[in-house]
Amino acid sequence: MSSIAKIWPWVLTVPFLLVASVASPSSATTPPSKYAIKEWPTNLRRDLRGATVKVVLPENAPDQPWDDALMAKFSDLTGIRVEIVRPSNDTTVVLAGYLRAFKNGSADADVYAIDIVWPGILSDYAQDLRPMADDLRDMPPTLIQNDTVKGKLVAIPYFTEVSLLYYRRDLLRKYHFPAPPVTWNELEHQAQTIQDGERATGNKSFWGYLWQGAASEALTCNALEWQISQGGGPLIEPDGTLGIQQDRFVEAMERARRWIGTVSPPDTTSQLEDDSLRNWKQGNAAFMRNWPYAYLESMSRESVVRDQVGVTVLPMGEGPGGRHADILGGFQLMVSKTSKNKSAAIELVKFLTSPQIQRVNAIARGYAPTRPALYYDAAVLKANPFFGTLRDVLLEGAVTRPSTAAGQRYDAISEAYFTAVRQILTGQQGATVAVEELEKELQRIVAR
Repeated sequence: MSSIAKIWPWVLTVPFLLVASVASPSSATTPPSKYAIKEWPTNLRRDLRGATVKVVLPENAPDQPWDDALMAKFSDLTGIRVEIVRPSNDTTVVLAGYLRAFKNGSADADVYAIDIVWPGILSDYAQDLRPMADDLRDMPPTLIQNDTVKGKLVAIPYFTEVSLLYYRRDLLRKYHFPAPPVTWNELEHQAQTIQDGERATGNKSFWGYLWQGAASEALTCNALEWQISQGGGPLIEPDGTLGIQQDRFVEAMERARRWIGTVSPPDTTSQLEDDSLRNWKQGNAAFMRNWPYAYLESMSRESVVRDQVGVTVLPMGEGPGGRHADILGGFQLMVSKTSKNKSAAIELVKFLTSPQIQRVNAIARGYAPTRPALYYDAAVLKANPFFGTLRDVLLEGAVTRPSTAAGQRYDAISEAYFTAVRQILTGQQGATVAVEELEKELQRIVAR
């Protein structure tokens, strides 16, 4: 999110202040007609008029006007006032802020958007949403199971994501590649060939492949894709034991290290999804790893690559155990256990996760729905043609992060992982030494 101009004041620390500017929560405002919401659920309560709900939404930059529009429509329908709090788009920073606020008692929001890997971490602070179960019967059981911790329904799936490979259809034709790459070796070859050709024509800012290497959950996702696709095993097995296959891990990480400064920008190790998307929309890359939201952004009027974009699964590794390993992502909506407006907060969650609003979000924003029937909807498929071809991956075949096995230790495990990977990428450590030290650190975390 799978990227904010505002940060909530109740979790501010000096390091957090360095990430973005500071502003108070803003009430949802009447949106321009471009962002008008034209369908909505009709079963919302009307007896809560005058209540106020504060919702925390880590957003990508293009999401803000749509979120304003959704909250304005909800207020029109219910009379419930909504305040939107906009934290950083770095999920690692966001989670640290959530935990800090909950632990010191300063968390005063009612609804929190939480990453798909956070239910186990935040379950102690969540209201049990099992009373909403009847409204969720059509959602994939895997998503509901992900959000259920020790019998408590911690959150409701808002949208799902799966990491994807974006490619320039026009450039594949220009350089005589009949199809996008199936393996990482093919990606390297195509990226280098196209990059060399485009630079020869004068575009010195052109790169072969854009991805996210900042020290964050984004890098955890990227690195797990390399590791698992190469047969490097999972970080943690379902029984809590370590699953890394060292030799394959080293191969995958050394390959990614070679990309930096050759087919990927030197500053990749400081980039998040919006950074990649910005360069991509300017026409400065042949391939990009990103989430579904990037498709509609790629097709926007200001995008240089409009109508030249293809989408497919991420490449697979070579050799035994090689496979595609697109990471499952997405956000859920959690109601705080300490909310003073639980009924109004639950109505907001009910509104945002309804089939009607999921359809709006899919068509307008490229959000992959958590309601499977929408993957057969003609308007949704027209806006997101790749939803049809990637339907099985989006709903069943994606790779999950080890958040269920790790529980409340997941954040520490992810941080140890992306720190080790980034040290490899920046040349601070060799891959063999880094994986040996990583395994020792993971053993310490798991044993706590």
